[in-house]
Amino acid sequence: MTGDGRSTIEELLRKEKRFILQLAALKNLYKEKLQQVLKNDEECLLVPYGNHSRGAKFIDAHYMINGTLTDAVDKICKQIPGFYYGRLDIRFNTWSDLSKGKNFSIIELNGAGSEPTHIYDPAHSIFFAWREIIRHWKILYKISKQNHKYSKLPYMKFGSGVQMLRENKRHFKLVEG
Repeated sequence: MTGDGRSTIEELLRKEKRFILQLAALKNLYKEKLQQVLKNDEECLLVPYGNHSRGAKFIDAHYMINGTLTDAVDKICKQIPGFYYGRLDIRFNTWSDLSKGKNFSIIELNGAGSEPTHIYDPAHSIFFAWREIIRHWKILYKISKQNHKYSKLPYMKFGSGVQMLRENKRHFKLVEG
């Protein structure tokens, strides 16, 4: 968040609808610090990581991808047996370093079942998101066909898929409490 030289951190948080849902947790965590007034253009990082439940804003920056970065990520992914498609959540310092494949950390490796988070960029429409999800599924289908043909991996039976979905639902109920 960026200060304006007049508003408290709490007032700045209330101006952003993405932070409203987190206000209670942030008050509990930061207490009186939220009454601090930031100088004009002063930056304050309250939550160093993002996800949907914390109001993160997802930005599609695919236009920044270059060959060097692709090669660096591909080299890492090829070291993971059976990993053909997924999403890496990456932390980095600068775009310049990241584009050179330097000074970044993989925070999380998400497999084929993960969603393509670039669809949540506010600049994209729901139709864009649907197209991307369909494209995602088509890629998974092609990988499945290749795995079946060359690695002789059997296709999942319908009943097994239903069972997996039920187990996943039970797991999430346990996790959610």
